[in-house]
Amino acid sequence: MNLKQLSHMLALSQTTVSRALNGYPEVNEETRRRVMDAAKRHGYRPNPSARRLATGKTGMIGYVLPTGTTVDIDPHFVEFLSGLGDYARSHELDLVLSPADPDDQETTYRRIVANRQVDAVYISSPRPADRRVALVNT
Repeated sequence: MNLKQLSHMLALSQTTVSRALNGYPEVNEETRRRVMDAAKRHGYRPNPSARRLATGKTGMIGYVLPTGTTVDIDPHFVEFLSGLGDYARSHELDLVLSPADPDDQETTYRRIVANRQVDAVYISSPRPADRRVALVNT
């Protein structure tokens, strides 16, 4: 079910339904409850592409993963990744892994920032004056 179908079923405008789903204060509580109940009952999920256009947010966290035969993966990496995944899931976010040349991770960070692929990037083991922090804050 999409927003148009939900609004048609409720005999409300798409704007009203959208505002009710997003907690806008100008929607009265009875309408909000009616919309939320119908959305839950009919399995409404927002269209991620439409939401991205409307909010400018991707709903994704990025992690740059050095790859190749010379990369030595910490034995606790899977544990770390699972924890990061739990955080993302609990906040209804997706986790995006971006493979990078271990000797040129900056190129991957620059691409992620330029393409606005994620809302945030997890930087592991940051150091003082870490260039990766400067790259993602541009």
